[in-house]
Amino acid sequence: MDETVAARLSALDEAFARFRACAAALPSGRFLERINGWSPRDVTAHFIGWNRYTADGCREILRGVCPSYLVDEPNDFSHVNRKSVERYTSSDRDALLEELDASFDDLKTFLLALPAPQWDRDFGVRFKGHVITVENNVEGLRMDYDRHRETIEAWGKEAGR
Repeated sequence: MDETVAARLSALDEAFARFRACAAALPSGRFLERINGWSPRDVTAHFIGWNRYTADGCREILRGVCPSYLVDEPNDFSHVNRKSVERYTSSDRDALLEELDASFDDLKTFLLALPAPQWDRDFGVRFKGHVITVENNVEGLRMDYDRHRETIEAWGKEAGR
């Protein structure tokens, strides 16, 4: 495997593992408690969806098509996110984490099968003056995992005071 791709996948793995550990460590009542409109349960459902959206979006990019979820970009992806929260409705943390694991495993299986050149700019599509690639799709998901984990951790610290 290409070293750059391996590093990207390692960074994604680490961000996923940190988020998952954070969600798994919450007391069950806190998992369902809202933070800024979303509960950690909702965020977990959001990631189940985004693991799948990311794989589908990468497939679209490789076909030379903009990822379909980008139509919701002007709404800060609120419709796409709401669909995930509504689709993955379980309030059982363990069941939702199992679904999160399965969706992440599917994404990783897809990404591991991609030849390194397909991650790069040559396979990108243009959207609003930017080139959308497999690489920046995966990086966006990694950043989102870290951002939501940091929010949940800060909320947990604040609530513990």
